[in-house]
Amino acid sequence: MRNFIKKLTLAFLLCVSTLPAWAQFEGMLLSPQAKISLITCSSGPDLYAIFGHSAVRVNDPATGLDVIFNYGTFDFDEPNFYLKFAQGKLRYKLSVAHFRDFVYSYSMDNRSVYEQELNLTEEQKQQYWAFLTNNYLPENRFYLYDFFFDNCATRIRDGLEATFPNQLTFNISHFDKDYSFRNLIDLYLGPQPWGDFGIDLALGARIDQEATPYQYMFLPDYLSKGFGNATIVQNGQTAPLTLEPRVIFERDPSIPLEGGWLTPQVLFWTFLLVVVALTVADFVKRRRSRVFDMVFFLVLGLLGIVVLLLWFATDHQATAYNFNLLWAIPTHAVVAFFLARYALREWVHKYMLITTIITAVALIGWPLWPQMYHAAFLPIMLAAILRGAYTIWFSKKAQTLAQNPSIAQKI
Repeated sequence: MRNFIKKLTLAFLLCVSTLPAWAQFEGMLLSPQAKISLITCSSGPDLYAIFGHSAVRVNDPATGLDVIFNYGTFDFDEPNFYLKFAQGKLRYKLSVAHFRDFVYSYSMDNRSVYEQELNLTEEQKQQYWAFLTNNYLPENRFYLYDFFFDNCATRIRDGLEATFPNQLTFNISHFDKDYSFRNLIDLYLGPQPWGDFGIDLALGARIDQEATPYQYMFLPDYLSKGFGNATIVQNGQTAPLTLEPRVIFERDPSIPLEGGWLTPQVLFWTFLLVVVALTVADFVKRRRSRVFDMVFFLVLGLLGIVVLLLWFATDHQATAYNFNLLWAIPTHAVVAFFLARYALREWVHKYMLITTIITAVALIGWPLWPQMYHAAFLPIMLAAILRGAYTIWFSKKAQTLAQNPSIAQKI
């Protein structure tokens, strides 16, 4: 309950501190004392915050201006908000808030806040200020968010490049570690084992392509490192893009980010042991746990339907080409109800044979697929293969014994 109240307070602070009117910036010029900085926030305890955050601070002591330009917000009043969010059609927006309120909200969530002042000339500051305020115009502030290619971090990088074309150089070749996009986000998902499981279930092979060092900067930490190693042209000379970083707020390290002990691996390997024990008991007693089979394959089918909808019914690029459909097979959701019968129909028997082979091939070819599977998928696939194979075997037995009611009655 306390955590829920804290989240409501944070949401309220971010709402009330937002500066809705563009008119306050109209015609405003920065003084020579003004500073523009990249702000980087560390990981938070929740999945949406685990990858950190980036924003731009504009601080002008001469005018008392101290605001944050934040590309990571959206409008709850957007029509069909939840439907658009699910479909990947939700527009994010650039918002502006008081810097002190921004820092306070992140400190309440125990998230570090770091600042890197941009090493810009007075003229360059005015140019970037003009870009930011123009971007904040009502007709310009909204954009279609993409986690990997168009987010709070990439918007800042791309905006700076648009302001100073051919003047920025990111010296980031040392980033290149042959990481895919999935490898990069996995660096952050240790404290979120269930979030990691859900992401690996929902996102397809597209995020398993190798990322370039430039693309690493979709993550706030890498954007900060990229800015720290970048240079900018000033009066025909190159200069460091940023000055020395400084800490605005340091998180309390005694408060862990880690989740609980019940990880997907623990749960599903335990589940596999239960399935093995159940199958052995079924074999010894010459029976088939039909209700279990119905529920198990129904759940697999429903997962497959979700994966299929994320691929074809949304605009999320990262959910396409999802090979999890080789084991979370959508048609299981229908066939599951036929598994409640003692003797399977011939077409159900053939269906189970084909889909069990497909799942087995998916498992055997695990290292060869262009998509990395989550480790917890292995026991689920083994359980599906085991119950599918047993169902096929038992169905054959049932058909053989169907002509002899006295023997069949013992099974």
